[in-house]
Amino acid sequence: MNNYMADNKDRLKLQNEAFKEYLSHSDHRLKKSDILVFIPVHNEEITIEKVIKKVQTSSDFDILVVDDGSTDATNSIVKQMGIEILKHPRCLGSMVLLSGLMAAKSFNYKFIIKIDGDDQHDAKDIPKLYAHAVKTNADVVTGSRHFKKYTGNLFSIQGLGMWFCSTMVSVMARRRITDVTSGLKIWNSKAVETLIQAFNKGLFDEDSTILIEETLIEAKKKLIIEEIPVVMYPREYGESKSYSKKKMMMFPLNLIRGLARVTVSR
Repeated sequence: MNNYMADNKDRLKLQNEAFKEYLSHSDHRLKKSDILVFIPVHNEEITIEKVIKKVQTSSDFDILVVDDGSTDATNSIVKQMGIEILKHPRCLGSMVLLSGLMAAKSFNYKFIIKIDGDDQHDAKDIPKLYAHAVKTNADVVTGSRHFKKYTGNLFSIQGLGMWFCSTMVSVMARRRITDVTSGLKIWNSKAVETLIQAFNKGLFDEDSTILIEETLIEAKKKLIIEEIPVVMYPREYGESKSYSKKKMMMFPLNLIRGLARVTVSR
């Protein structure tokens, strides 16, 4: 356990150093809009250019790529496209979300939208998330692939896990959550501040359970959580660093740790 906590402190330290280095630059191309689209990436050289172009086509919002220690050509591709990029020195897992949130706060964005760099999300849903957040005055809006009915395979480990986690969180949060493992979402500035504070309290250490912990914290803080229906596509290239085979083997233990952290947090 001590090694686990030490590693989390080390990752947080590296994230803070990387963020300070990023802010020290004077050539930022952000703040053309009040909405920031944040794209976390780790070795996505095959898909990142396509994802960025789709985001640019779907909206005129600002774009920030957070490169979580890629060792392929991802970083150079993003730079060649003239897109703002914040690079971590190595893969820091859940800290990639913290970098995006801190950027949104530092540049005073009203909303931040997260879309993955592996081309599993549809960029056309970006303006839909924003429109729903404005219409409902929600603090958080998540894109759900299970909004009308559950679309996963209950006879697979991943499908059963998604169903179980969404059901468990719905019970604990006392509201219906259909897709707690969705990484496509929008937060307003209030939600951003809430999540940054949670990070600083030592929550969200494990990237395979961060989405579950995040939703529970938002519910605990009485934020307004909404969902809209979206379509998600299978990952065609590479392997998810959050849901690798090793991560899935450790998932039950990490889930227990995460629930314990949320339960005792204030």
